[in-house]
Amino acid sequence: MFGVLTNKGKVPYISLDEFISIDKMKYFDKYLEKQLYDKFLNQPNPPEYLKSFIENKDIHSVFSTYYDDITLKQSWNLIHTYLSEFIDYLYETLMEDIGGFFILDEVDGTAPNFHRDWGEDTTGDKHEKEGLVPTEKESRKTSENWIWFKFSDSKKLYVSDIDGKNDISKRIPVKSYGVYFNGLDYHGSYNDSHGFSVRLHGNLKDSVIEKLGLDD
Repeated sequence: MFGVLTNKGKVPYISLDEFISIDKMKYFDKYLEKQLYDKFLNQPNPPEYLKSFIENKDIHSVFSTYYDDITLKQSWNLIHTYLSEFIDYLYETLMEDIGGFFILDEVDGTAPNFHRDWGEDTTGDKHEKEGLVPTEKESRKTSENWIWFKFSDSKKLYVSDIDGKNDISKRIPVKSYGVYFNGLDYHGSYNDSHGFSVRLHGNLKDSVIEKLGLDD
């Protein structure tokens, strides 16, 4: 695995649970549902650019800074308008800054395919045929380390090396509510996984980095 580098060596992922309250994360499970489904989707007189998304009950395309369905400025405005309490909590506990935001409400039976976040080879086919792509050295120059949160026990995440791409037994279950992991490693969920998750690009507070011994 590419994994995450620490001052004690490489690890598959790092738990962030010591910096957050699990009870607070479970509170945010209801908060996200209320803000997104009750308030956002039921807003009176939405602006024209949001009408089609609201009609299709599509929260993922607009509460993300990685798509171009709406402008980046519009996405951030929605995130800060509807999810401000959650964003404030992240800045209070973990984050120095947030550069990217993605939210997923996974419905039972619609788990994302096991994949990796490498534009040239998200499925791993090239990896299987040609070996490790990118190389270990090249991987450390990218910015594919993610900060990921779940808000209920029903939401699952697994990470693995290429041996877990097609072999479930090789996948490492992530039990933490908050984790730091390398998106170049294979990850995803399956089997009865459902619920909200949020994935961030950004910088952790220096105090968090120091306590975790991050060297990545």
